[in-house]
Amino acid sequence: MVLRTNDAAASPVSNPSYGGFSAVLIPTAGRRLSHRVSISLERSLAVTRKVVCALLLVSVMIVGYAGDLVYAQDRQTDLTELSLEELMQISVISIDVLGTHTHLAGEWMLGYKYMFMNMHGNRIRTHRKSSSDVLNDFNVSPTKMTMEMHMPMVMYAPTDDLTLMAMLPIIRLSMDHINRNGVRFTTKSEGIGDLKVEALYTFYRVGFDRHRFIFHAGLTFPTGSIGKKDFLANPAAGKKKLPYPMQLGSGTYDLLPGISYLGQTENWGWAAEFIPTIRPGKNNNGYRLGNRYHLGARLIRRLTDWLSTSVRLDGQIWGNIHGSDRDLNPATVPTADPDRRAGKRVDFLLGLNLYVPEGPLKGHWLAVEGGLPIYQWLDGPQLETDWQLTVGWQWVW
Repeated sequence: MVLRTNDAAASPVSNPSYGGFSAVLIPTAGRRLSHRVSISLERSLAVTRKVVCALLLVSVMIVGYAGDLVYAQDRQTDLTELSLEELMQISVISIDVLGTHTHLAGEWMLGYKYMFMNMHGNRIRTHRKSSSDVLNDFNVSPTKMTMEMHMPMVMYAPTDDLTLMAMLPIIRLSMDHINRNGVRFTTKSEGIGDLKVEALYTFYRVGFDRHRFIFHAGLTFPTGSIGKKDFLANPAAGKKKLPYPMQLGSGTYDLLPGISYLGQTENWGWAAEFIPTIRPGKNNNGYRLGNRYHLGARLIRRLTDWLSTSVRLDGQIWGNIHGSDRDLNPATVPTADPDRRAGKRVDFLLGLNLYVPEGPLKGHWLAVEGGLPIYQWLDGPQLETDWQLTVGWQWVW
């Protein structure tokens, strides 16, 4: 990931008002300082990626070793001799509301996922900042943001090794602000996000489901809007274009390559996945979002034929925006500054998964997962994430 400072983005735009204030010119010295900070940030991100990757990989190795110990004590089962129904019941331990999963040949799945994320208060690197601190440098400070996402999805497996997936999010965003006059206002945007299609191919397995390595090949289509507008502090001025975090899509065709490892015994499961989001070009508004790198590890415990629990570590690193939207003034509010969008975060999450093995609701799954950050570093000021909750439903037949 390459992070750079965009001098054009640091200049005032022809329509600079945001909440009734005029733009402030950023001196050349400030741009030099921003460039030095960007170089320092790039080095910091590189070191952090290595540390986070090492920690998560070690965690998965420990989990895998623990799973082998448990497997030695559990009843030995040849998964290739089980029926389709028995395989579906055992695979409950490798299903969660966010992670990778595949299906058997001929299976269809309909799913729905609801996610809520709450962000409150600003942060620069690892330090919290008050709205007053932000207003020392900007005319407007964000104070709180909520994100709601409804995600319908469909999956089909033409073979045991290949699963195809498509999903289209419906997103609702809300952000509260305060300006230097003490005026508070809220901006909102909602609509469909970017369409995602993905193929998951199991290229290596042991004992059918004992150990699996899965390759991801995904692509997002720019169906989400990057031109959302809303009223600001002065409604009489009309609707203005909203900053980057309030837009619903990236505006680009994004690549989603990745690899996952899944392992399980009869009652335990463990997994690790690395899935980056690579954005190869700029959108019609003259910018592209920073690349995002996701690395996760999870441990699942099957309690009964219909219930399992999970614990997960989820790490993410994302870069600054390259280029800028000429309709946004980076000197007015930090969410409009493309050089203040990078960050990294590690979340700790707990989950509960339920499966209906028989009866009229046979094949239905329900999963709940919630968590909060245990570490976050933001090239802010940016709103920090407080907590998140996800509820998912799936029907497999």
